[in-house]
Amino acid sequence: MFTLAEAAVQLGVAHDTLRRQVRLGALPAVKMGKQWVITAEDLAAYDVRRKGPRGFEREDHPLHGKRGGGGRKRKDP
Repeated sequence: MFTLAEAAVQLGVAHDTLRRQVRLGALPAVKMGKQWVITAEDLAAYDVRRKGPRGFEREDHPLHGKRGGGGRKRKDP
């Protein structure tokens, strides 16, 4: 079990970042007294997810692998 402060040091991120992730539900944590604690397994899974691909690069994204027109369209003069 890690406190948010210990987990932040281990991951190299700010304490507030992990607190926000807990609030958004991206990082499961349990409040024990005044401190939030995270299991080692949940912390490892979160670290893998945060280092993985984002947005269109994720395989579960509906537009993964599709190419779009990209960018803004120019107006005809």
